[in-house]
Amino acid sequence: DALTANGTTSIQTSVTGVTAGKRKFIDDRRDQPFDKRLRFSVRQTESAYRYRDIVVRKQDGFTHILLSTKSSENNSLNPEVMKEVQSALSTAAADDSKLVLLSAVGSVFCCGLDFIYFIRRLTDDRKRESTKMAEAIRNFVNTFIQFKKPIIVAVNGPAIGLGASILPLCDVVWANEKAWFQTPYTTFGQSPDGCSTIMFPKIMGGASANEMLLSGRKLTAQEACGKGLVSQVFWPGTFTQEVMVRIKELASCNPVVLEESKALVRCNMKLELEQANERECEVLKKIWGSAQGMDSMLKYLQRKIDEF
Repeated sequence: DALTANGTTSIQTSVTGVTAGKRKFIDDRRDQPFDKRLRFSVRQTESAYRYRDIVVRKQDGFTHILLSTKSSENNSLNPEVMKEVQSALSTAAADDSKLVLLSAVGSVFCCGLDFIYFIRRLTDDRKRESTKMAEAIRNFVNTFIQFKKPIIVAVNGPAIGLGASILPLCDVVWANEKAWFQTPYTTFGQSPDGCSTIMFPKIMGGASANEMLLSGRKLTAQEACGKGLVSQVFWPGTFTQEVMVRIKELASCNPVVLEESKALVRCNMKLELEQANERECEVLKKIWGSAQGMDSMLKYLQRKIDEF
């Protein structure tokens, strides 16, 4: 059941190569290089001292949370990133914000789970770490399920894995024309997360949901809009302006009306979603804690190394 010494060593020595490969994977798809000065200036002027992996802007009537990760590549989610998002949502739930806008700095929205982070830890103590990882995801997803104010998402680029599956747990999703959506769980030896086993079939029907969850079909922004995963698609050049105009209109509404309206739409779904989240995380824990699950992830990791 244990990993071979060679297997463990090969993972540890190749993590750097995979990280570089992941960066190349995204960089190859960028039309323009990301300006590091933007990241610096955003951090300096906003919440540099409060958060490491997100930026939080308290605006007039709403809270703007932006993924801007330092502890992971391409805005991917590890427990540290997830805790920061949960903390920002908790603050927004208690203050005078009428809604939350969730977006990202750069040209990537969210690459899902931080695969490198998990591989490193699973090689140490598979059973313990798989339980901790599943618990972190369960708490993160429950925060979205239980949040009472509207969450609006502006998807600026690729949304992969958990970065795509949490979208139906939010209330409105706007996408940049360049964005794309993919949940290639089976490819890297993982079962679905983020309540996608409930919400994807509800939104797009069983066949389309299975195509995404089982075979990892990639959707363009327009395809995602056609299937109901995205509300509207905007041109890249005016994406931010289009989003901000609509957010300001929403933020001018009565906060009680916004919250009660969301409650009416969601009233019959909360328990079902929490139960789905629990089931999904139990299966993840079982897969990550098994020798076969580890073997699947190692094979995926090796393929990524071979690609670059």
